[in-house]
Order: sequence, then C-alpha cells, then structure tokens
Amino acid sequence: MKILIVDAGMPFKGGNGGALNHRLTEIEKATLESLGHEVQVTRLADGWKTEDEVAKYLWLDAVIYQTPAWWMEAPAALKSYEDDVFGGPAMITGDGRHHENPAVNYGTGGKLKGRYMISSTWNAPLNAFLAPDEFFEGKGIDATFFGLHKANQFIGLKPLPSFMCNDVIKNPTLESDIERLKAHLEKVFGRA
Repeated sequence: MKILIVDAGMPFKGGNGGALNHRLTEIEKATLESLGHEVQVTRLADGWKTEDEVAKYLWLDAVIYQTPAWWMEAPAALKSYEDDVFGGPAMITGDGRHHENPAVNYGTGGKLKGRYMISSTWNAPLNAFLAPDEFFEGKGIDATFFGLHKANQFIGLKPLPSFMCNDVIKNPTLESDIERLKAHLEKVFGRA
C-alpha cells in the first residue's frame, strides 16, 4: 500500500514540541516499511505546499493522522491543513447533493477511494473514554474526533480502526504503547 502519515505534532505551551508524535510517526513509518508498504510523511510543523499534499492524497491508499489532542481536539494546524488541502475538483465533485432533491446525499461527493486512520496521544487515561460516568461519557475516542472523521469521509475516504496512547504526561507507558502501535499497524495494514 501507499501510505501517507500526517504528523500533527506541534509545539504547545508546557509541551515537548511535538516530540512524542514525531517519534510515533517515525515508528509508524519504519513499521509500515518493514511490512513492505511505501510511506511518505508530512510534518505539519514544517509547513506544506497545498499542491504537493493534494498529489499525495491522489497517490495514497491510506493516510494516518498522528496527532496530539489539545483541548479535546487536534491542533489548529491540522484543521488549517484540511482547509488548504481538502476540497477542490481533484478530491470532490461538490457536496454530493443534486438540485432535484437537495435534502439528501450531503457528504457523498468525495472522489478518493482510500482509507484513513487516526492515531492520537492524550494525557487523559483510557478510563476517561470508556466509563459512562467519566469525562468523555463512555463515547470513546472516535466520538471525540467526529469532525476529523467526517472531513475524511467527505473526500471519499473510509475509516480504519483508531489508535491512542493515554496518560502520556501523568502516567506514561511509552514502551508498551509502541508495542501496541506496531501490533495495531500490522493488524490493520498487514504485509504488502
């Protein structure tokens, strides 16, 4: 497969400059290449050229968004990237609706045929996502990234199982997180 990794690790007040997400991106790239896949990486902190990124989306079979969670969302740079790269005639034919019945089929105009995966890092513990009486009300990680899911589906991509590292500041378990990530990638993408 041809896989793009969008590394959204960014400097953040009180953070480590995106180092954890950059490291996970490197591990994803090495793991996927060892499985025989072709990988490109875009590091948002370094900037991007819209036309180059559009070409990557037309090239890819899958994209991985490696992102920290800041205030329950991805960094603003990832939203700016979507605003710059998504849309336009290369990726969509419009919003999918037709004048004959404009009340239906919104979000079905995407032209891409690939898949996407969200891999995220959180200071929140796993239980905060799973327990109904905890902060995320038992809704899980995918409800938190609902907008990112819908933006990718709008351009035609289909979801792959998400991955997350939890408690990365107060109770980090990086080595076991890395092993879980490698196993997740092998399960989701398999050998080429």
